[in-house]
Amino acid sequence: MMAGGSVIGLAGAGALTWAGVVALAPYMGLASAGAVVGGLLILGAAFAMWKATRPAIPMEEEFAGVTAAAVNTAAYIRDDTLDTLTGMSINVVGNMVEKRPLLTLLGVGVAAYAVARAPNTSAGIVDRMLSRLV
Repeated sequence: MMAGGSVIGLAGAGALTWAGVVALAPYMGLASAGAVVGGLLILGAAFAMWKATRPAIPMEEEFAGVTAAAVNTAAYIRDDTLDTLTGMSINVVGNMVEKRPLLTLLGVGVAAYAVARAPNTSAGIVDRMLSRLV
């Protein structure tokens, strides 16, 4: 549906552009009308890109919020992971490594990747995964 809508929207924009050129052609010639309509479209596109790339908030405030969130998230993950791992016995971890070393390595690798990609959501997932392995 979105692809069809995009194609139809582009066709409509092309039709309106051509209609504008045809409407201006009797007054200034076909080439000049095309240049005027094309210039207006480029001006509109440049304005839209300029408006879209301007930051909504100052960079200092944005980085301050990101830094605070990263520190809080890292502290939460560290505390939660340490609580979970200390709750597990060393024998259980040893048995996991002895019985299924590749699967355990794969699980730890996937968990580390998930924590690195999305620390907020993966902390709960890692906690549930470790509790189910026990």
